[in-house]
Amino acid sequence: MLIDYPAIFLIGFLGGFGHCIGMCGGFVMAYSIKLNSGPPSPPKALITPHLLYNMGRISTYTLLGLLFGLAGEILGIRLGIINYQGALQVIAGLLMVWMGLDFGGWIPPLSANYFPGYNRFKQLAGSLLNRVNRKNVFVLGVILGFIPCGLVYAAGAKAAAAESVLGGMLTMLIFGLGTIPAMVLAGIGASFLTAKFRQRLFRIATVLVILMGAMTVYRGIHHLTHPQPTQQHGVGAQSNH
Repeated sequence: MLIDYPAIFLIGFLGGFGHCIGMCGGFVMAYSIKLNSGPPSPPKALITPHLLYNMGRISTYTLLGLLFGLAGEILGIRLGIINYQGALQVIAGLLMVWMGLDFGGWIPPLSANYFPGYNRFKQLAGSLLNRVNRKNVFVLGVILGFIPCGLVYAAGAKAAAAESVLGGMLTMLIFGLGTIPAMVLAGIGASFLTAKFRQRLFRIATVLVILMGAMTVYRGIHHLTHPQPTQQHGVGAQSNH
């Protein structure tokens, strides 16, 4: 599992420049303009709001990781699925592969409104942006962290296939940390990043999502076809009583 974390961070990093700036950069630039509408601020005061905003956003991602990981555990415990971690890995991996193919434009999208409720959420976020200041920018980050986003869903699928709630939280935390550079640059001015350059970075991120999804599917199949020794010992221990 540890080997996945660098790849998850890289997906967040590249996806941040390729996808997050395009999808969420407008929000970031909007609150940046509002916060810096007064006299020029020193460098420290300029970057602090962006760090607070991203801390709020990553807090939401970590909470979502907890929920994804918890859902995975409940699926196994309540439904009594044998080797449920393997089943979750297969499902999560297929979901990641499908999302990666969709992001890359290699399969037709299901509909124009790919993320249900996104436009309505944008309206809510817009009303919050009108009241943003340096004291509540962290709260803005917490709320905008819930923006329906396919890249977050892909990371969430991986978090659901983690071996524990802690693993799910760590997966989403590392993913969120990877997106910070892009979001900070979007806040202080990322106009130098051309649309073509961002598209190239996002294409690399989509390939990584597909590769990680395929690897997750492979691990799930291996888990299902090769039961863990601890599980076999547990069965034997029960039969001895």
